[in-house]
Amino acid sequence: MTELDPCALDIRWGDRTYALNLNHTWVRRVLSYAGVNGKPPATLLLGFETGSYTIEDVERILELGLIGAGTSEREADQLLNDHVRTKPIAENAGAAAAVLFALYAGKPNADASA
Repeated sequence: MTELDPCALDIRWGDRTYALNLNHTWVRRVLSYAGVNGKPPATLLLGFETGSYTIEDVERILELGLIGAGTSEREADQLLNDHVRTKPIAENAGAAAAVLFALYAGKPNADASA
């Protein structure tokens, strides 16, 4: 899925790499109806930029990203238990922000030159 969808990203937790994608049809519907914890995605982007995000924002974005990439809800919850809820918040906030940003701008192009 990561190769086909321009909004999907891979993150590494432990010794495995996991795909996350907020561009999945079901996830986009959730985001349009409920946002993340009642906040629209653009507000969340601003929150990550200014450091005004919550623990719940980080967890929910990563959860939706995992589900959007095909991970079952049960497995996503277990991954959050193992790699997010037991770690310092900032350790996963960057990943959550990157997944959210990819929904708007696509994944970063590794071949792009500065």
